[in-house]
Amino acid sequence: MPKNSRPNAPKSKPRTSPSLSLHVEPAETKQQNVDAEQFFDLAEKWLKALKAFASDTGLHVRWEIIELKKASAFVQVRPVEAKTLKPLPALVREWDKGVRSVQKSGRPPEGFKSASLQSLQDFVRAVPSDNIVSLGRGAKKKPLFVTAETQRRVEQAAGVASSQIPLQYSVRGTVRGRLAVLNSWNPDERSFRLQIPLSPGKPVKCTYRDEKLVTELGSGFEGVVEVDGLFHYRREEVWPNRAEVTGIRVLARERLSSLQDLVGLFRLPAGQDSVSYVRSLRDAE
Repeated sequence: MPKNSRPNAPKSKPRTSPSLSLHVEPAETKQQNVDAEQFFDLAEKWLKALKAFASDTGLHVRWEIIELKKASAFVQVRPVEAKTLKPLPALVREWDKGVRSVQKSGRPPEGFKSASLQSLQDFVRAVPSDNIVSLGRGAKKKPLFVTAETQRRVEQAAGVASSQIPLQYSVRGTVRGRLAVLNSWNPDERSFRLQIPLSPGKPVKCTYRDEKLVTELGSGFEGVVEVDGLFHYRREEVWPNRAEVTGIRVLARERLSSLQDLVGLFRLPAGQDSVSYVRSLRDAE
């Protein structure tokens, strides 16, 4: 045995990233199984509440299942950044802290907007009376049981949040998106459509008066731009629906490979020309 070896040395435990969990069990006896329809309906509303909270933070998040078991019905998930797949422990801590704060105070916690609280309210309202439902944060804290008092507190917080936010409001700032449509060159009503990557189906109508911006609009068409101005929002919506633009910055375009760039990157199989090779790929031969 090598001199520096240590027999029976304890193995270090792998580090696990923070996670959130939902646990459902029958209220009467643990011998029964949880109703599948009730569980999946509740789990769907729980996940919707998590997604609404993540959206309010502006993060593009994917939720991964890291544990799923029957005892009695248990699911554990963690948020990861959509592109890099890196865990987001801060999001887990903020959600857990916020839900516990709501249960104690009945007030909207920091980071929870009206949409988040509405989704949380939909979840707690869906908890069956014949089940015991608890929320957890890995092994860091004791589980939080969803009770009738929890439902009342969440409804209070959701009501306060809705009353505090006007139907429409305006904020000055900067938004990045793709310059998709130039609607008008009329000096009295110059406008264009800005397509936000996380909400491509709802482009922002942007109006502007400074004719000097026409140059930026022309060079940035179909590209990514940063837009400064006054943005108008509707309640319950994360992204603006219209804007009065005061400045535009065209961001560098990504270089696309040309056909000439691809020449020499691969060799054709012996005995095949380019046409027959492409056909073999198409036909999966």
